[in-house]
Amino acid sequence: MAIIATFNQGMKIATEINLAVAASGDPAGRMWFQGGRWFNAITDGLPTLQDTQATIFPVGHAGDRRINQQNPVVGRKWAEGNFSAPVVADFILPLLYAAFGNASTNMTPGATASLLANLPLTINPQSLVLTGQPSNSGAVLRFELKGSTSPGGTISICGIDAYGLGASELISLGNNANAQYYYSRNSYSAIAASGVAISGIDTGSVTIFGVQYWTHTFTTASSAPSLTVERIGNPTAGESSANQAFINPGLVLQELTLNLDAEANDGIIMADATFQGYPTALSTATSLQAPSPMKIWPSWATRVRRDNGTVWDVVTNFGLTINTGNRVYNAAAGVQNPQGVFFGPQEFTGNVAILLNNELEFQKWRGASQIRFHALISSPWKLTSAQNMEISASIPGFFEDMSVDEGDSDFRFAGNYRVVRDDNYPMSIAVINGVPGRALHSSLAL
Repeated sequence: MAIIATFNQGMKIATEINLAVAASGDPAGRMWFQGGRWFNAITDGLPTLQDTQATIFPVGHAGDRRINQQNPVVGRKWAEGNFSAPVVADFILPLLYAAFGNASTNMTPGATASLLANLPLTINPQSLVLTGQPSNSGAVLRFELKGSTSPGGTISICGIDAYGLGASELISLGNNANAQYYYSRNSYSAIAASGVAISGIDTGSVTIFGVQYWTHTFTTASSAPSLTVERIGNPTAGESSANQAFINPGLVLQELTLNLDAEANDGIIMADATFQGYPTALSTATSLQAPSPMKIWPSWATRVRRDNGTVWDVVTNFGLTINTGNRVYNAAAGVQNPQGVFFGPQEFTGNVAILLNNELEFQKWRGASQIRFHALISSPWKLTSAQNMEISASIPGFFEDMSVDEGDSDFRFAGNYRVVRDDNYPMSIAVINGVPGRALHSSLAL
């Protein structure tokens, strides 16, 4: 009988606080783009991210074979590699931030946002009665705790979610000496009287606020954040049971590719990310958080239209590759590791193939030397009764080549494009989601 070694390997990723300083999971509510959140990435296959070491074998005496066996010199140490994973709304955020370099997060409150204002916490446990219901048939609940010196506690929620189904959850609290924010995992449409309770705290006050969703907009900048990747259950950590964790700090994103094969049977949007950074160190963590509840985005939900176009065209394939030009640099400082990061020129390229209604539409796509188009990737996973998660890309593109294919008795336009600078219409990608415990806030805000 053959014996096969298997490993259960997990990976998580975070924006760094500073270069080579891993995310803190700050319980006081440090935002995800400030290094306050880890995101799990369910990879397609094992990530290839590995430590690399240069070993130099000098050739002495002009290559004389008899005497050229010189002792090798150990050179630089660094890390490089990539991973591939289906796109979900949470871990794509730090990748886009690392690719573009600029992120702006805006919250959209419910129509009646205030659900409970400054209620004193006087008993333990204490049931709460909301003064209003979550608006727009599905609001995320934000809890603001003030004035408590208790070492911890929990918030329990029981209600009806955005799908009209029963939902409940338990949120663990940290030390609440300062005002802190905690968010619900679920998006609720209704909560009955005493459907929310707080235990473990009997001082201070609580305010509950209803949120519809968050919009994260990414635009190009002259520099970008570095990332930390932690791999848990990694056999290269030197433990055959694969129980140890490796952490790669100081990683810069070199290339990010989004692949949307809308005609594929599975129809899953895939991301491929390539990194370069500092060699690993052992991590203090030995376990992953629970896998993300965010649903995978389907490629078949993609739509594309021209600028000033009134019709969303049927997409058969869409791709975007961001080559950041980022890298680590080596310099003499008495150590082997990289000495910093370099942010180079960005290049955006991609491809698009769409089914067109008629030849006139094809001529409109082909006619302009530069064409601005908009790609919208929505999903059937509800935030509210009307608002789904979505990715929105505004692209000032220049087609390098284009063609028309009528092989399947349809009129299909395809082309490879390159993004060109247009200050009146900048390149940007926006992500809308509504599960802040996974997509926005600290690891203790779950």
